[in-house]
Amino acid sequence: MARAAVRAFPQIATVSATGRGEQSTGFRHVQAFLERFGYLRPGRYKVGRLDASTSRALVAFQKFYSLKPTGRFDEATREAMTRPRCALPDVPGARRFATACPWDRTNLTFALDTPTADIAGPGEWTAIRAAFRTWQALAALTFTEVAQTANPDIRVGWRPANDPDLNMTGGTLAHADFPPDCGVVTNSLPKPVHFDDTEHTWSVGAVANAFDVETVALHEIGHIVGLQHSPVAGAVMRPTINSNFTRRALSADDIAGFDDLYPARTVPDVRELRQTIAGNQIRAVRLVPRFTGQTGPGAWVYRQSPRAGATVNVRSTVTLQLRTGPIP
Repeated sequence: MARAAVRAFPQIATVSATGRGEQSTGFRHVQAFLERFGYLRPGRYKVGRLDASTSRALVAFQKFYSLKPTGRFDEATREAMTRPRCALPDVPGARRFATACPWDRTNLTFALDTPTADIAGPGEWTAIRAAFRTWQALAALTFTEVAQTANPDIRVGWRPANDPDLNMTGGTLAHADFPPDCGVVTNSLPKPVHFDDTEHTWSVGAVANAFDVETVALHEIGHIVGLQHSPVAGAVMRPTINSNFTRRALSADDIAGFDDLYPARTVPDVRELRQTIAGNQIRAVRLVPRFTGQTGPGAWVYRQSPRAGATVNVRSTVTLQLRTGPIP
């Protein structure tokens, strides 16, 4: 539990703007950041100087975060580097979702370990369970809670910042890992979902200078299912997360990445049901209702319940009412 708000990567916050070929006080911290998060190869740069290798790494970082790719360390780059973020590396060059590997089975278990003292009662665990349910709603994986002694596939809990699994000191909020065939932390079970309980304050909901558990958990469980970081603004798998903020719904980019990992997931496509008998009910696996079909005289279109744009829950039904003519 943090006693006061901690600025992410404070050493970088004090580094002055640096151009190609220049040196500046503390610039090695910028290079250490670029190396830590996958942009700069160890031993391939001149420490403390913005050399050609570092400039290329800065361009890659700037493109990932939709900044002007100057290859220089400027104010906008400094601001992007000092945001709270996930401890796992980025994927330089990615333009949308990126994947590691899928699980080789579909039924996974998780256990709840050490809680945080920041939240009264079991609120953090309620938030964790909600994040698992959001990913489970995509209908390819199931997550069942078990006791810690039941050999879980995933173990969730709060740890000191210098977690021996993966150091989170300096500005990262949490870390997880990818499925066993492509882990970067460990290839053994249980896989970790660990939150930094030293440098950050945790909350349920948007609270000043605190981080919403469900928001961060949703991101970390995305790594557990096999997704890497995405540069897409608004995606759950974008690496940076603000305090006093919530993001509890998957974006189209997150869902596309999940479908890429688990293509066997079958989702009924209501466009194939245009000529279903009026009033027929279909069982929904995961369906985002929307109007489809062509308009015009004699064309089959339909109305549906729930209304277009709502997400249908697992095991619920969608009622289709077919008619001819344009959508009313």
